[in-house]
Amino acid sequence: VGVSADQLWAQAEELDGIRLIVSEIPNADPDAMRQLIDELRRKNSPVAVLLAAKQPDEGKVVMVAGLSRDVTQRGMDAVKWVRTVAGVVGGGGGGRADLAQAGGRFPEKLPEALALAKAEAVKAIQK
Repeated sequence: VGVSADQLWAQAEELDGIRLIVSEIPNADPDAMRQLIDELRRKNSPVAVLLAAKQPDEGKVVMVAGLSRDVTQRGMDAVKWVRTVAGVVGGGGGGRADLAQAGGRFPEKLPEALALAKAEAVKAIQK
């Protein structure tokens, strides 16, 4: 994938004791992103992660959001988070409170979507 869970962890921002990771992972498929999220949740907690990748061949974008159990217990929901962000790239998503996936049709809007992902996480964590 070109990036490790440790590299992502090093970029994490801290909010109210929760590490927030929002990142584009070039050329990653959803399985690779889920594996990174699982590794991050196994090693580190509390953590909220949203990873995204443009799928240039298909002209779309894929996102996977994952939350450690302690973050979902504080009221944050991965499905709500990823759906809100997917709206920016013209898509939608679903999953569970701790792991959700979304897609969209406008990969060029990914930077805007990632900025919204951070803003929404801050709102959810600090409420």
